[in-house]
Amino acid sequence: MKRIPVGNVEFHAENRDSGGDGGPSIQVRASVEGRDVQLLRFDCFRNRPHYHYAPGADNAQYDIDPTLVDDSLAWVTAQLRTSLAVMVTRAGYSGVAEAIDPSALPGPLSEVEAHFQAAVAQA
Repeated sequence: MKRIPVGNVEFHAENRDSGGDGGPSIQVRASVEGRDVQLLRFDCFRNRPHYHYAPGADNAQYDIDPTLVDDSLAWVTAQLRTSLAVMVTRAGYSGVAEAIDPSALPGPLSEVEAHFQAAVAQA
C-alpha cells in the first residue's frame, strides 16, 4: 500500500482482490478526534467498480456505471480533483472537508495514478 499525504487527509493506494474481482483501490483517510478514519473508498474493480462514503460507519455504496465510464480509475481521480471536499462532507466529515486545500490535490493525485501505472507496468 502506498500512502500519500495531502494536507489533512491521506490517500492510500493499493490493489485489492475481492472474491474473484479486484483492481485499484483508493482510500481517503484522516485523523478524526484522534482516530484514523476511512472517509471514502473507491474500488476500481474490473467487473464491478464502485465507491463508498464512510465505509467504517454508514457505508453508503454506489456503483460506477461502466456504460458511462470506460476508465474508473481516471473517473475517480477526476472526481477527487474537483469534488473531494464535497464528498468528504457527504460522508459526514464536514470538519475535515473544510480544511482540504483543493490547490494541493493535483500533485498527490498524479502520484496515485503513477502508483497504479507502475503496478501495471510490472505485471
